[in-house]
Amino acid sequence: MEAGVFKFLYLFCLFWGIAVISVDAQDKTDAGVEQAMKRYNHLILGMNADSIARIYAPEGELGGIAKGRDSIRRFLEGFKNFRVLSQSSQTNSILIEKDSAIQKGSYRQTVILPSKDTVTVKGNFNACWIWQEGSGWLIQRMNTQPAK
Repeated sequence: MEAGVFKFLYLFCLFWGIAVISVDAQDKTDAGVEQAMKRYNHLILGMNADSIARIYAPEGELGGIAKGRDSIRRFLEGFKNFRVLSQSSQTNSILIEKDSAIQKGSYRQTVILPSKDTVTVKGNFNACWIWQEGSGWLIQRMNTQPAK
Protein backbone atom coordinates (compact mmCIF):
# COMPACT_ATOMS: atom_id res chain seq x y z
CA MET A 1 0.00 0.00 0.00
CA GLU A 2 1.37 3.42 -0.81
CA ALA A 3 2.12 6.06 1.82
CA GLY A 4 -0.71 8.36 0.64
CA VAL A 5 -3.34 5.70 1.34
CA PHE A 6 -1.92 5.04 4.83
CA LYS A 7 -1.92 8.77 5.55
CA PHE A 8 -5.53 9.08 4.38
CA LEU A 9 -6.65 6.10 6.50
CA TYR A 10 -4.78 7.45 9.54
CA LEU A 11 -6.37 10.90 9.19
CA PHE A 12 -9.81 9.37 8.57
CA CYS A 13 -9.60 7.21 11.72
CA LEU A 14 -8.21 10.12 13.73
CA PHE A 15 -11.07 12.38 12.56
CA TRP A 16 -13.74 9.83 13.47
CA GLY A 17 -12.09 9.13 16.81
CA ILE A 18 -12.18 12.85 17.64
CA ALA A 19 -15.77 13.11 16.39
CA VAL A 20 -16.86 10.21 18.62
CA ILE A 21 -15.11 11.71 21.65
CA SER A 22 -16.75 15.09 20.92
CA VAL A 23 -20.21 13.53 20.65
CA ASP A 24 -19.72 11.66 23.94
CA ALA A 25 -18.67 14.88 25.67
CA GLN A 26 -21.91 16.53 24.57
CA ASP A 27 -24.28 13.67 25.33
CA LYS A 28 -25.53 15.01 28.66
CA THR A 29 -27.06 17.98 26.85
CA ASP A 30 -30.39 18.60 25.12
CA ALA A 31 -28.60 17.73 21.87
CA GLY A 32 -27.58 14.36 23.35
CA VAL A 33 -31.18 13.56 24.28
CA GLU A 34 -32.30 14.59 20.78
CA GLN A 35 -29.64 12.31 19.30
CA ALA A 36 -30.84 9.41 21.48
CA MET A 37 -34.42 9.97 20.28
CA LYS A 38 -33.25 10.03 16.65
CA ARG A 39 -31.58 6.69 17.28
CA TYR A 40 -34.83 5.36 18.79
CA ASN A 41 -36.79 6.57 15.74
CA HIS A 42 -34.28 4.86 13.45
CA LEU A 43 -34.58 1.59 15.39
CA ILE A 44 -38.38 1.73 15.18
CA LEU A 45 -38.08 1.88 11.38
CA GLY A 46 -36.25 -1.47 11.39
CA MET A 47 -38.62 -2.99 13.99
CA ASN A 48 -35.83 -5.15 15.38
CA ALA A 49 -37.27 -5.99 18.80
CA ASP A 50 -33.87 -6.81 20.31
CA SER A 51 -32.26 -3.53 19.22
CA ILE A 52 -35.22 -1.48 20.42
CA ALA A 53 -35.25 -3.27 23.80
CA ARG A 54 -31.54 -2.47 24.29
CA ILE A 55 -32.18 1.30 24.07
CA TYR A 56 -34.27 0.88 27.22
CA ALA A 57 -32.67 0.74 30.66
CA PRO A 58 -32.58 -2.80 32.10
CA GLU A 59 -35.75 -2.07 34.12
CA GLY A 60 -37.17 0.35 31.55
CA GLU A 61 -40.89 0.61 30.91
CA LEU A 62 -42.83 0.78 27.65
CA GLY A 63 -46.01 2.51 28.72
CA GLY A 64 -47.95 0.34 31.12
CA ILE A 65 -47.51 -2.62 28.77
CA ALA A 66 -44.02 -4.00 29.38
CA LYS A 67 -41.29 -3.57 31.99
CA GLY A 68 -37.71 -4.76 31.54
CA ARG A 69 -35.86 -5.48 28.34
CA ASP A 70 -37.03 -9.08 28.00
CA SER A 71 -40.67 -8.11 28.45
CA ILE A 72 -40.30 -5.20 26.00
CA ARG A 73 -38.63 -7.49 23.45
CA ARG A 74 -41.42 -10.09 23.74
CA PHE A 75 -44.09 -7.40 23.36
CA LEU A 76 -42.43 -5.92 20.26
CA GLU A 77 -41.97 -9.35 18.65
CA GLY A 78 -45.77 -9.41 18.37
CA PHE A 79 -45.41 -6.73 15.68
CA LYS A 80 -43.06 -8.66 13.40
CA ASN A 81 -45.66 -8.69 10.60
CA PHE A 82 -46.02 -4.88 10.68
CA ARG A 83 -43.81 -2.74 8.44
CA VAL A 84 -42.96 0.76 9.61
CA LEU A 85 -42.65 3.09 6.63
CA SER A 86 -41.86 6.24 8.60
CA GLN A 87 -41.24 7.25 12.19
CA SER A 88 -40.60 10.81 13.32
CA SER A 89 -40.77 12.83 16.48
CA GLN A 90 -40.75 16.51 17.30
CA THR A 91 -39.50 17.63 20.70
CA ASN A 92 -41.44 20.31 22.57
CA SER A 93 -39.29 20.36 25.71
CA ILE A 94 -36.35 18.68 27.41
CA LEU A 95 -35.57 19.02 31.11
CA ILE A 96 -32.25 17.59 32.28
CA GLU A 97 -31.50 17.20 35.98
CA LYS A 98 -28.30 15.38 36.92
CA ASP A 99 -28.51 11.92 35.27
CA SER A 100 -32.18 12.13 34.21
CA ALA A 101 -33.98 13.84 31.37
CA ILE A 102 -37.64 14.30 30.58
CA GLN A 103 -38.45 14.82 26.92
CA LYS A 104 -41.93 15.74 25.74
CA GLY A 105 -43.12 16.06 22.19
CA SER A 106 -45.17 14.61 19.38
CA TYR A 107 -44.72 11.63 17.08
CA ARG A 108 -45.99 10.46 13.71
CA GLN A 109 -45.72 6.95 12.32
CA THR A 110 -46.87 5.33 9.09
CA VAL A 111 -47.24 1.55 9.15
CA ILE A 112 -48.32 -1.23 6.79
CA LEU A 113 -50.49 -3.60 8.81
CA PRO A 114 -50.49 -7.39 8.27
CA SER A 115 -53.79 -6.88 6.38
CA LYS A 116 -51.77 -4.72 3.90
CA ASP A 117 -53.67 -1.57 4.93
CA THR A 118 -51.51 1.49 5.52
CA VAL A 119 -52.24 3.63 8.56
CA THR A 120 -50.73 6.80 9.96
CA VAL A 121 -50.82 7.32 13.70
CA LYS A 122 -49.77 10.40 15.59
CA GLY A 123 -49.90 11.75 19.09
CA ASN A 124 -47.77 12.91 21.99
CA PHE A 125 -44.96 11.21 23.85
CA ASN A 126 -43.30 11.60 27.21
CA ALA A 127 -39.87 9.96 27.47
CA CYS A 128 -37.94 9.68 30.72
CA TRP A 129 -34.26 9.04 30.01
CA ILE A 130 -31.49 8.03 32.40
CA TRP A 131 -27.77 8.51 31.82
CA GLN A 132 -25.56 5.45 32.20
CA GLU A 133 -21.80 5.78 31.83
CA GLY A 134 -20.64 3.76 28.87
CA SER A 135 -24.15 3.51 27.40
CA GLY A 136 -25.31 7.13 27.31
CA TRP A 137 -29.02 7.97 27.43
CA LEU A 138 -31.36 5.00 27.92
CA ILE A 139 -35.13 5.09 28.13
CA GLN A 140 -36.40 4.59 31.66
CA ARG A 141 -40.04 5.05 30.64
CA MET A 142 -41.80 5.86 27.36
CA ASN A 143 -45.47 6.79 27.30
CA THR A 144 -47.48 7.77 24.26
CA GLN A 145 -50.95 9.23 23.83
CA PRO A 146 -52.57 8.91 20.40
CA ALA A 147 -54.11 12.07 18.97
CA LYS A 148 -57.87 12.10 18.75
